Amino acid sequence: MEKLLKWSVENSDSNKIPQPPPQDDPERRKIGSEIIDVILGKSDGVRIREAIEVISNTNDTLENREIAFDNLEMLVEQIDNANDVENMNLWPKILSFLSFPEKSLRLHAVWVCGTAVQNNPKAQKAFAEKGGIKLILNLLNNPDEDMEVRSKAIYAISGAIKHYSPGLEQFEKEGGYEILLSILQTSNDLSILRKVVFLFNTLLLQDATTVTTRIEEKGLAMQMIKLLGIYGDDDEDLADKILRTLLTQLQNSSKSLSEDEMNELRRILPEIKKKYGEVALSTSEWEELESNL
Repeated sequence: MEKLLKWSVENSDSNKIPQPPPQDDPERRKIGSEIIDVILGKSDGVRIREAIEVISNTNDTLENREIAFDNLEMLVEQIDNANDVENMNLWPKILSFLSFPEKSLRLHAVWVCGTAVQNNPKAQKAFAEKGGIKLILNLLNNPDEDMEVRSKAIYAISGAIKHYSPGLEQFEKEGGYEILLSILQTSNDLSILRKVVFLFNTLLLQDATTVTTRIEEKGLAMQMIKLLGIYGDDDEDLADKILRTLLTQLQNSSKSLSEDEMNELRRILPEIKKKYGEVALSTSEWEELESNL
């Protein structure tokens, strides 16, 4: 704006008609863009690029980079902006942020990915094609990764594959089922356990035939039954998610539970039912679940 004021003063001679800079003058174009920014505000595309520039600047403060990440995450909530990430060829840069040494920045990077791909087939496609699913699964599969980052990675992988068959196929190819099952077997973080079980149930509802076959091969039912025995009595939310996932699996399977699975479920189910009753499942759902025992 200082340059605009200077230009106005220099051309304010009352004895002659002011002559603007030539049309092809770079200074004129710059002043013009400054005026547009002041009047209309910067476009979302410009704001996305500026946020990424700040995030990429390792000499900037951590606080400024986190603020830039917050701005970027809010911008990509809009479907058009999320699609523009691919149009501007910015996915490779954003995915590179997943390897930042700072935990808070990795967390923000995962969050941005998850938000951008939510309910957005175009963004899901671009994310998968740029290797995003593999990178997020690597974070999930790293036992040394911060628990908060891994938890947010479940949000990101869920957004990347829900209602997007090519993403689900890539998820399977990259060992996604095994990675999620390993989390159920090794983690004692209830928040992560709830999210993983809920994701399995979501995938069952999305593609019952394929997912049911895959999780039966991996032995998911037994692992969920074990978790129900360990945590079900103390965590209503986890118990609810496990019961609903087991019921969904049984509704879509041509196989019954194994003898070991049925015996274990018979042992722990009465107490779970007594404690939660219809808070967890309706009467008809309890009857359907018990009919498989």
